[in-house]
Amino acid sequence: MYYKIIIRYEVLFIMQDSQSAYVTPEDAAKYFDTTPEKIRRLCREGKIPGARKLGREWRIPRSFLTTDIDTVQRMAEDEEKK
Repeated sequence: MYYKIIIRYEVLFIMQDSQSAYVTPEDAAKYFDTTPEKIRRLCREGKIPGARKLGREWRIPRSFLTTDIDTVQRMAEDEEKK
């Protein structure tokens, strides 16, 4: 548990250095402790509000990181069941 909190803090600290309003699926996956592919799947299905596709890459609004972690992990688990 303590390790995950440190990882999330480090990811947020790194992302705060950039002034972009969007993060990559990889950054969001690290923050929510899931895989980038699950985050991309949630984007494709429209479950992440404001997610945009720029070329071939998804961008997720930084504000999405304020979403409850349990909610996102539950969404990812629901995707695994499909």
